[in-house]
Amino acid sequence: MPWQRLGHRLGFAQIHSLDLMTRLAPALLVSALLTACANSRTPSMAPQPILSCRTASVQWLGPDDRSDRKRLDAWCAGVGPVIVAAGAIGAPREISPRDITFVSWNVHVGNGDIARFVNDLREGRLTDGRRPADIVLLLQEAVRLGDVPALPPDASGARRISVKHPPATDIREVGRALDMWLVYAPSMRNGNRADDPPEDRGNAILSTLPLSDARAVELPGERQRRVALFARLATGSSDRVSAGVIHFDALAAPKQLWVFGTSTVRALQARSLSTVAPEGTLVLGADLNTWHGADEPAPKILGQLFAGTPVTADRSAPSHRVLDYMFFRAEGATARYRVVGDQYGSDHHPLIGWLQ
Repeated sequence: MPWQRLGHRLGFAQIHSLDLMTRLAPALLVSALLTACANSRTPSMAPQPILSCRTASVQWLGPDDRSDRKRLDAWCAGVGPVIVAAGAIGAPREISPRDITFVSWNVHVGNGDIARFVNDLREGRLTDGRRPADIVLLLQEAVRLGDVPALPPDASGARRISVKHPPATDIREVGRALDMWLVYAPSMRNGNRADDPPEDRGNAILSTLPLSDARAVELPGERQRRVALFARLATGSSDRVSAGVIHFDALAAPKQLWVFGTSTVRALQARSLSTVAPEGTLVLGADLNTWHGADEPAPKILGQLFAGTPVTADRSAPSHRVLDYMFFRAEGATARYRVVGDQYGSDHHPLIGWLQ
């Protein structure tokens, strides 16, 4: 693709010719090298101060860096609080992690038909006839419609993403309709104009098993606020079993012309999880936004963190590039996941995974 067309598609018109890119190349190379060096470190993470969006109902962790915290506070001011909601409460029982079906899915700002997907999953249509006993959904780009504060003058928000067919579904309504436990942590406001509807979007965990010990982790970066989310699953065993969901940056900062240095930013975000992820058995659903696929540093770093549990991925469903992944950590186990062919109204395919 010519540089001029690429520039217009990415929203910056200052790239007009290959000649301009040739003149910029030395500076961009230096910038990329400096960014790569800076992002090769493991960020220092620390507890974060309680604000209106950082409620005490979950544990908050984030970068121990003044500039990062200032940026994150501005984005935090534009969203509502974390949601922690109970679902169905059954008789206590002991559950093996191998009997839990895990799903990772970017639902495209609430436009994925979660109810239809869960119905097909429960009926065994997506699991070769096997009907899952327990389900844990690890969702990126879940959306809350309403109950979000007015946008303060000094707050940050993302450009609004809106898809009208079908209309977006509030993650709280989904949890109530499915009678599932819910933890939702908004990352950013869905709209940066004063007249945009009061909405936010972020990561969510929906589970047929009770959720506890929720942990929200604000990730280092350069642009939007990204919040990783973890919660413990009540399996009736003394062994800790947790699930997590992450969604990494798609673009770098304007100073890098948005597209340069993006893989190093994602690598920095991957490294930040090494000291804050829960101990014990852990299943992680991830939209890593890896434009260059699984050869980027971020999936390799996470693969090393979860190296003890071999994973087989069935990616037979069509995909132009690999953005979505699942990672598993369980002693003495292997894992697998498959890509579902139907997108169910989203712009991403769901991933369904198991420990074996």
